[in-house]
Amino acid sequence: MRLQRIELNGFRGFSGKHTLDLDANAVVVVGPNGQGKTSLFDGILWALTGRLPRLGDDPGVVSIYSGSGQARVELTLADSAQRTIDVVRTHDGERPQLLVRAGDDEFQGDAATGELLKAVWPAALHATDGLAALTAAVTRSVYLQQDLVREFIEADTEQDRFSIVSELVGAGRVTELAVALEKAKKAWSGATNAREEELRVATERVSKLEEQLDILTRESPVAPSNVDAEWSSWWDRARELWVEVDADPTSLHRVPEPGASEARRELDRAVRELDVLRQAAEQRALVADQLSEEIRAHGGDAEGTDLEQLRADLAAATSEVADARARLGQAEVRAAERRHAQVQQREAVEELRALAQLALRHLDGDCPVCGQQHDAARTRDRLSRLVDTAPSTDDDVEEEVSALADLVEQKEREAAGKQAQVRDGEAQAQEEARWQSERDRRLKQLNVDPAEPDLASALEAVVTQERARAAAIDALQADGERLALLVTRSGEQARRGELEDRLEKARAQVSELSGLVQDRAATGDLAGRILDALRDASGSVVASELERIEPVLGRVYATVDPHPSFRAVRLLTRVAWGRGRLNAAVEDPIAGLPPAPPGLVLSSSQMNALAVSMFLAMNLSVGSLPVQAAVLDDPLQSLDDVNLLGLVDLLRRTKERRQLMISTHDPRFGSLLERKLRPVRADERTRVIELDSWGRNGPAIRQRDATRDRRELRLVA
Repeated sequence: MRLQRIELNGFRGFSGKHTLDLDANAVVVVGPNGQGKTSLFDGILWALTGRLPRLGDDPGVVSIYSGSGQARVELTLADSAQRTIDVVRTHDGERPQLLVRAGDDEFQGDAATGELLKAVWPAALHATDGLAALTAAVTRSVYLQQDLVREFIEADTEQDRFSIVSELVGAGRVTELAVALEKAKKAWSGATNAREEELRVATERVSKLEEQLDILTRESPVAPSNVDAEWSSWWDRARELWVEVDADPTSLHRVPEPGASEARRELDRAVRELDVLRQAAEQRALVADQLSEEIRAHGGDAEGTDLEQLRADLAAATSEVADARARLGQAEVRAAERRHAQVQQREAVEELRALAQLALRHLDGDCPVCGQQHDAARTRDRLSRLVDTAPSTDDDVEEEVSALADLVEQKEREAAGKQAQVRDGEAQAQEEARWQSERDRRLKQLNVDPAEPDLASALEAVVTQERARAAAIDALQADGERLALLVTRSGEQARRGELEDRLEKARAQVSELSGLVQDRAATGDLAGRILDALRDASGSVVASELERIEPVLGRVYATVDPHPSFRAVRLLTRVAWGRGRLNAAVEDPIAGLPPAPPGLVLSSSQMNALAVSMFLAMNLSVGSLPVQAAVLDDPLQSLDDVNLLGLVDLLRRTKERRQLMISTHDPRFGSLLERKLRPVRADERTRVIELDSWGRNGPAIRQRDATRDRRELRLVA
């Protein structure tokens, strides 16, 4: 897909309706800062993805001067067969809308998103967040944003860099699947541990039932004189454990006499109710124990983040940037005034020198100007001193401007770092809030106040209490089983049969749980092997693609030529904690030193040159891009003159492979781009778009085609 046309209306700096022709091999956008160059490029990104990551999660795209009260961007793309697709994205300040036209078909909403992804980035159709995958692909390989030049090598983590390259080389879904499988495996392991605990409890139950059955087989009933007292005591203990017992003799759940016919039935009912209470107590103890473990684990992993302090630091850093910029502006004004004064002084000195040189030629005799007599020697000496007089210079102001410019750059880097810390802190705070909500819900289920200062002790008390309750119920059940033998000797055989039936069911439950635990353990092992294979596959694909990309990066880096010694760049991958990592390193091939992190040896401008080189290498190496274009927003702001010449030469040579779109605030650089990127064949076209005189309706726009180079190419042997 290539860019054909864009129409902006009410979008950021384009408050009125503006239509721009982008159907060219190269598009050069020229205009002073603040005239809408970045808004134009942002319009392309927003039309494709609906997002502007550098401006935050919810950027304000609607111009305050929009006549319709909404932002609208219509972007037309065309493939190699000239089949076009129109992407129309609007936002009324509250909700966005998307419309896609492909031929005679028109799509809206989710269908439009699917059609857009199918047309420009099919790999994102199977992603968890398709538009996020498309945004990453566009911002890392198609559109190099002016204020995020070095984000890929500085702000992004090594894991994020690996994921971005995975997305670009077609392994993004494999990486996503590995992450999802890892989360599912953790959840599976937690559920398996719960089943293992159930198996342990069931096994203990079998042992107790076997013990009770053995007691029933070996023991004889106690003397009848003890039955009444033990019977009454047992039911009193049952009441204390909340077994449903009614003192009303007419109630269905009254306590019968030991010799009554319904005594055994009521006793069995109470024992079953005790079994339910025991299981509930054991379950609550298990839940409380698991929650206590999770709280300890969370407390051990969590790192407290003072978000307000981070925001205050960011505000302070932003204020420092503004202050430094203001000081720089004042110093530049003073420097300009000083240079003007020096020019005037230099002109005056030069005029006097010229007059003195002329006068020296005519000093013989009377004064050549007034005709009066004069001391020729003194006059000659004075005129000679005027000829030798040199204009004064003062570099203090220039040094101040340079120092303040360095200070502004430093403060901007610090502010960018603070911004990244705030984003990380906000994400951590959201995750912590979600965890706190889930924890509080489970605590309330256990009747534990979430505001309890010592939750670990409170949960431990719940575990102790519930286990003690379960043990008391279990003991009461055992006594109830034994008491049943005392009710009547004739019930021994029936009771034994019931215990044997319960034992058989308990053994069946143990067998079932044992098989389930073994199956789940085998499944977990299989998932682990699959996860390892996915990680290896993802790492192998990325490493293989990086081996192909690295030579291209080396050639691009050499063309831009940012450093006299560190002339080689490497892309290093590794796997740590089950996740792929990617780092860039520079080398001195002559000295043979080990690779070094770029930030340790490169200056700010050289780091910018490396970042631009990595962007272009990704753009030129990836076989399929969302848009077959390279869009650079004012690289002159980031590179010095030497690097810019190398970049222009590289762009000229790659124009055949990519549609180029580049902006600049410098008219001279714009003229250079127009000459270097001018068409050389009849089927080529270079567009020049000039923006200036911004007003409430947007900038004034002039569009034209660059003149084609009509000279024939000559081959030199």
